[in-house]
Parts: sequence; structure tokens; C-alpha cells
Amino acid sequence: MIYRLAFGDAASLLGTVRLVVPEDGPAAYEAVFTGPEIGPGFLVVRDLEVPPPRRSTVIELRGDGLWTEFTCETAHEHWSFGLEAFGLRVDDPSEEIGERIAVGYDLEWEIPDRVHGELLVGRSKFEVSTHGTFDAP
Repeated sequence: MIYRLAFGDAASLLGTVRLVVPEDGPAAYEAVFTGPEIGPGFLVVRDLEVPPPRRSTVIELRGDGLWTEFTCETAHEHWSFGLEAFGLRVDDPSEEIGERIAVGYDLEWEIPDRVHGELLVGRSKFEVSTHGTFDAP
């Protein structure tokens, strides 16, 4: 199963969150944020081998330096997302070496394709209220 959240606009903040939960084996999580509001380059949180989540209406992953949760509030209408993790500030999102930084979010996606909440970067907090899409199985 693949879950994907994408939101923002190039003038302030762009974000993508991708979670892959296979039937067997580890899950994979990746979030990438960029935009003038949050500073130079990209913020990337990536763990490609997270222990799989328990099966329920809440998808929760815990790894080394990663906690994330995807919650279906109302099927096909409203999801909420939480993150507490360490990420990297890098020049290119494919890089594996960069400045380590705390990253978090408390976001919600609702019909008609609205994303709102907050993004935390280090000690800074950024309000999110923009358009976005969410794909879930």
C-alpha cells in the first residue's frame, strides 16, 4: 500500500510525504520540504526500513529518530498526519549527508484538497494552509 500527501506552492512551501507499507517486510517513509519560508535547500526525512505498522485505522511507524502517524478521520474525506523526527537539510533531496535538524508536523488533509496545520523545523514553527492532494489505497 502506498500513501502520498503533496501540498503547497512554490512561492512559500512545498511538501511531499510518501509512505509505503508492503504486505510483508519493512515499511518505507520519506518526506521532503522546500521553499523560501524554511530556508535554503531541502529538508528530508527518510527511513526506508521501518518496522511495519500494526494493522488498524491508525498507521503508526516508529524507527530510530522517527515517529509518524497517519489517521483516517473520515474515509475519503479527512486524514490527519503527525511526525516527530530528525531530518537533514541538503542541497539535493537525493543526498544522504547534510545538516541534522529536528522536523515535525501536525497536518490535516480535507476535501476539497486542503492541507492545514503546522510544520516544525528546529525551533521554528510554520503555519500551513494551502491546497494539496492525498492518495490512499
